[in-house]
Amino acid sequence: MKKFRLPYTPIPDINITALVDVTLVLLIIFMVTAPMLKSALDIEIPQAANALTTSEEGIEINIQKDGTIYIDKTPIPVEQFEIAFQQVYAPASHEPVFLRADQEVPYRDVLRVIDVLRGSGVQDLGLVAEPLVKK
Repeated sequence: MKKFRLPYTPIPDINITALVDVTLVLLIIFMVTAPMLKSALDIEIPQAANALTTSEEGIEINIQKDGTIYIDKTPIPVEQFEIAFQQVYAPASHEPVFLRADQEVPYRDVLRVIDVLRGSGVQDLGLVAEPLVKK
């Protein structure tokens, strides 16, 4: 008896099982790490009983405990903050600005930043606070 071999013919279907597995693993990794990336700066925000959550997008101004000011995760020297903010913000856009300050930052430093923001034409300014955790 002779055995006949059929010639190799490729299967025209694409096997996407491995692609789906890798995609789902990446999706899970991004879902877990995304909330951690939002608060990359070390700022201890004060708590407020009536703090509201918002899904609005806008410019973030962060003031750290040591007085360092960040505009959307970019560190800015205090003396250059006004010029740097005016380069980023367009008053005609009416884009909201969110101010996050560490609870140990002196009130006068926060007011100085608010004064610069108002002087630059900011109409929609939000002060960020964490919801009060009841114990």
